[in-house]
Amino acid sequence: MAHDEELIKDLEQKADIVRRNVFTIFDASQMGHAGGTMSLVEIVTALYFHHLKFDPKNCDWPERDRLVLSKAHCCEAIYAILVELGVLPRETLKTYYRYRSPLQGHADRWCTPGIDYSGGSLGQGLSFANGLAYAEKLKVLLHPDAQQGFMPRYIKRQNPLYRTYCILGDGECHEGQIWEAAMFAAKYKLDNLINIVDYNKFSVDGPNNEVMLLEPFVEKWKSFGWYVLEVDGHNLRQLVDALDLVCNLYGDLKPKCIIAHTVKGHGIPSWEAAHTHIGRGEDISRGVREGRAKYGEI
Repeated sequence: MAHDEELIKDLEQKADIVRRNVFTIFDASQMGHAGGTMSLVEIVTALYFHHLKFDPKNCDWPERDRLVLSKAHCCEAIYAILVELGVLPRETLKTYYRYRSPLQGHADRWCTPGIDYSGGSLGQGLSFANGLAYAEKLKVLLHPDAQQGFMPRYIKRQNPLYRTYCILGDGECHEGQIWEAAMFAAKYKLDNLINIVDYNKFSVDGPNNEVMLLEPFVEKWKSFGWYVLEVDGHNLRQLVDALDLVCNLYGDLKPKCIIAHTVKGHGIPSWEAAHTHIGRGEDISRGVREGRAKYGEI
């Protein structure tokens, strides 16, 4: 469907609010995964404020869409949204990474309401997302004609109870487990699984295609049996259009991959120039000053 200009402007304003919340997190802690968090802002804004079936008053609602943040070190962007949605009080933003805070350095389902996946080691999120998506597909697989001991055939459901979304970092796509998970998703026809790659071209070790060549990235995902789209990951119109499209393709028996081209440290000149991974001290303070000058205060 076409999205009107009013919706896009509203989402852009919400993305700026998310950024301002992130700056509060960084400023209070004097540290943060600045580069990958800033490249993620529009992606998570499009998901939480437009697309996900999510109830802030009932974060464990069984029919909610699941979101797996495989690049779980960039949880600051999710925390900023959970506060804006009222899941957590605003003062929580200033407790990031502190003892007993619900906002830890990596996303943790057991201490943060609204988180579906506890992450740390990279490369594992897509496998976990497969399990969530497959659990829902198993309900679709059940058929009265299936013989015991044999996998029953697929039955097309017009709308699954929930969809599973996974956000991958491009750096973790160097890991073999990602591609094993990609094969699994295609094998088991997980058309209720939407994978979004934050393709900001840099990891902690440097330029991704110098560390280990990812290209031809689109063709790789296609060759593994996925339906693939490319978008500008900072263009909210392209993001919401792509999310609507892949959800409407449910029933084609293919997992979906949206490759979102982004900029590490997006919107903050010093972080963009340095391809900052994790910032501390004066580096984080300088970026926060630049960000507040551009996007305003809370």
